[in-house]
Amino acid sequence: MNSRLLKSVITAVAISFSTVGFGGEKNDAAQHYDVVIAGGSTAALAAAFAAAEEGASVVLLEPTDWIGGQLTSSAVPAVDEAWHKIHADGSGHGSSDPGDVLLNVAAVARDPRNMTPFFRDALLATGNPGRGWVSRFCFEPRPFMERFLLPRERELADRLTVLRDTVVKRVETKGNRITAIVAIERTPRAGVAHGGYDQLPSADLADWYAAEDSERFTKTVHRFTGALFIDATEWGEVLALTDAPMLQGVETVDGEIDGDDTCGQSTTFDFVQRFLAEPTTDHPAPPLENGKPVGNLGYGAYRDKADAWARIWTYRRIKGSAAAPSIGDLCLQNWGYDIRSAEGGNDYPFGYLFLSRALTSAQRDDWRGGIDLLVMAAAERRALAWHEWFRHAAPQGIDPDQIQLDGSVLGTGHGIAKLPYIRDTRRSIGVGGFLLKFEDLIAPIEEGKLPRRTGTEFPDRIALGAYPADIHPLVGCEYPDHVHVNHPTMPFYIPLRALTNEGYTNLMVAGKTMAQTFVANSATRLHPIEWSSGTAAGVIAADLAASGSTTAAACDDYERLRKKVAKHTPVDWVID
Repeated sequence: MNSRLLKSVITAVAISFSTVGFGGEKNDAAQHYDVVIAGGSTAALAAAFAAAEEGASVVLLEPTDWIGGQLTSSAVPAVDEAWHKIHADGSGHGSSDPGDVLLNVAAVARDPRNMTPFFRDALLATGNPGRGWVSRFCFEPRPFMERFLLPRERELADRLTVLRDTVVKRVETKGNRITAIVAIERTPRAGVAHGGYDQLPSADLADWYAAEDSERFTKTVHRFTGALFIDATEWGEVLALTDAPMLQGVETVDGEIDGDDTCGQSTTFDFVQRFLAEPTTDHPAPPLENGKPVGNLGYGAYRDKADAWARIWTYRRIKGSAAAPSIGDLCLQNWGYDIRSAEGGNDYPFGYLFLSRALTSAQRDDWRGGIDLLVMAAAERRALAWHEWFRHAAPQGIDPDQIQLDGSVLGTGHGIAKLPYIRDTRRSIGVGGFLLKFEDLIAPIEEGKLPRRTGTEFPDRIALGAYPADIHPLVGCEYPDHVHVNHPTMPFYIPLRALTNEGYTNLMVAGKTMAQTFVANSATRLHPIEWSSGTAAGVIAADLAASGSTTAAACDDYERLRKKVAKHTPVDWVID
């Protein structure tokens, strides 16, 4: 057989193998990387950077055209940092008496020595151009991405490949190892506006996951093999597409696995409003023809405040030069729903974004994200309805027609974020059945004193976190008693075991998919913690890919790995 014919046969076999279940679509032959990251989250990008910095060849599968997760594509560029103090009564608020404070968690978390250097430096250089009051850092997502994330990607280009607009379609396994991920990359056709983000996500999602070319996109099906795989998706897709041990929804008892997989946290489609100098009647009509938003719109927890509108406007403002709402402002809207008053903003608490575990399993043969599209569409409608309600609620002196929905700030034509902001997702169960529990994030107070200044000091601690457990409940769900309190936490540790999965020896997790309980996840889901856990996962993944070792072995080799991770991100709290 001549060499040309042999090459043709090998290529045909590779393509045939990669197209099982996809009959006849265009495909690339298998591509091999040391580390394959199913991404879309802030943690995924951090893992990709860290693994590449460690010398591994890395591919990051990014479902949108913007890297960065909740920092960019999910439009939460107001960075959530710990804001609380631990008081003698165990609360996160307590009295104003300084002698009542046992530990200022906010000060510890914001100490530069306790922050991942790359992320810290990017935030400090960005500052708070929006003068938003929810965070020290409220900024436009695109400039942040262009100034910091994209240059770092280019610096690592010899080892890091980012496939944008690419979703996970299938996961192949053999025994207790993942062998490949099949993914679909879409390319918008000529004439499709806004890079394909002209239609609302709920209308386009099925097309994203279809292997066949469509009227809007051409498709390429990729098959990626690797030594190590990381599930840092926002929707826990690798976990869902395999028999990986996992959790979904709320557990009846924190630390146990039984619970309700249809009750989790609410979902939000963020958007940006621009304050115009002159009124305009050129407002995009919100696509509400499929139904009205569910539930009451209103100020919610701020309904009794005379300055509620101005407070909400400046809450997550990402551009603004004055303290008060002013011409030229960009207001990022992410306003919660208040259960007590039964009203709120664009937060959508009337349905869970994820299909039940049974329906998720049934979708594996034709995977489409495991998402309830009716819930997604309703969340979109609520966001657009909140825009209309809020602009018409503007105080005297502001014409409602001066408040314009501006999708260009978020890179979309439809006006809202490319993807929803989610607070919980499918979560791993780690090696040895490990779960990070809420009790690991706190410390008991004895006689008005703290016996320690951190959460559980795991020997295999590998990342840092600090934020109160923060639940945005769904209307109609009955949560166990332990969920109802907005718990303060200590500066806490994430152990290496939280980055593993009990079912697969070459699968790691990071961000919201970590091995953790529902309540623990509510405290670890924030930007700095995702960056810390993602960085640790990337470093360890590169090490395991090079050695051929397993995640279980890594859990026994934690002392060496802690030292490697410490070169990229702090692994021990500095508390003066």
